[in-house]
Amino acid sequence: SSLENMEAVKEKSMVEKEKNKRQKLNTNAQKLDLPRLGLGTYEIVSKDIILSAFQCGYRHLDLASCYGNLNAVKEALIEVFKPKYFGGLGIDRSSVFITMKVFEITSEIYIPDLLKKVGVQYFDLLLYHIPNHIFQTQSKMEASWQTILAEQRKQNVVHIGVSNCYKQHLNRLLKYCNDNHLAFPYANEILINPYVMPVETIEFCKYWNIKLIAYCPLGFSYSETLLGDEKVKLIAYELDCKPSQVVLSWLIKQGFYVIPKSSNEDHLKSNFNLQETDILFNTNSYFTKRYDEMMHSLKMESMTYFMIECSLDAFNQELSWDNGEMLPFILIDKKAKAK
Repeated sequence: SSLENMEAVKEKSMVEKEKNKRQKLNTNAQKLDLPRLGLGTYEIVSKDIILSAFQCGYRHLDLASCYGNLNAVKEALIEVFKPKYFGGLGIDRSSVFITMKVFEITSEIYIPDLLKKVGVQYFDLLLYHIPNHIFQTQSKMEASWQTILAEQRKQNVVHIGVSNCYKQHLNRLLKYCNDNHLAFPYANEILINPYVMPVETIEFCKYWNIKLIAYCPLGFSYSETLLGDEKVKLIAYELDCKPSQVVLSWLIKQGFYVIPKSSNEDHLKSNFNLQETDILFNTNSYFTKRYDEMMHSLKMESMTYFMIECSLDAFNQELSWDNGEMLPFILIDKKAKAK
C-alpha cells in the first residue's frame, strides 16, 4: 500500500541520515589529535569538577568502565555540549577527546552500552585497561585484538590501544599485528612520572610511534614526596611557578601525554596553565639542560613502593614470560606499522 511505501521511505531516510551523521562525527574525530594534557577521572564523582575542567580548557577526558562515575560524566557532558543559549558550555563534540578503558569486551553490545552510559556516539580512544585478561595466552591476545579492531570498524571508536602494557606485552602484540597486517596500538597508557620511568617500554613505544599516556604523572600516595623534592622546588622557585607545573611541563617535554587528576579547582587551573612554564623550560638552552639533568636525576627508593597494584601485576606478568617466544623489536618490518 501507499502508506507502507511512505513508511519504508521514511525509515530508509532516517537510516541514511543516521549513517551520514556517524560518518561526519568520525571524520571530525579523525582530525582531532590527542591533547598533551587531559583530566584523569579516577575517584572523581562530581560532575561539577568535570565541568570546571572544561571551563579551564581541558579537552581530554580519561575514563574507565570500572571507575563507577559514568553517570556523573554523562551529566557533565550534557552541559558541556549544550549550546550556550541553553545555558551550556557550547563546546563541540568534535573538539573533545574521550578515552575509555575496559578490562574486556564481553559482547557485541558492550561498547554500544558504554557509549550510551557516557552519552556519546563514539570514543576517540578505546584501551584494554590491563594485560592480565587479554595476555593470558597467545590465542586470547589474538582474539582480544580482533575484537577491539571490530569496534573500530563499526565506528564505535576512532583509535585503539592498551594500558599498563610493558615491552614484552607489546612485543608479542606487535609481532602478531605485523604478521597479519593489522593496525598497531595507537597508544599505551602506563604509570609514568619522574620517579617511575620504565625506560625499555618508553623507548619501544617511541620507536613504534605508540603514544605514551602518563597516568599518575604527579605520583599518587607519594605525590607530596615528589612535589616536595628539593630539586623540583628549586626549579619551581626559579621559574616562579608551582612544583606540579614543573613536573607536568617536563613530562610533556619528554613527549608524554599527561592526565593528572584533581578534585580541587585551583589545582585544575594550575595544572592546565603550563604555557609560561613551557616557554621558560624550552627557550633558555642553559636552564633547559640544567633543569633536564635535575629532573632526570630524581631517584626512587623502591620500584615496588612507587608502583600501584595493577601496574605492578602487569610488570610482574611481563617478567614471568618466556623471552624465547619474543622477537627483538628491531627485526619487525617497521613499514608494516602503517598498514
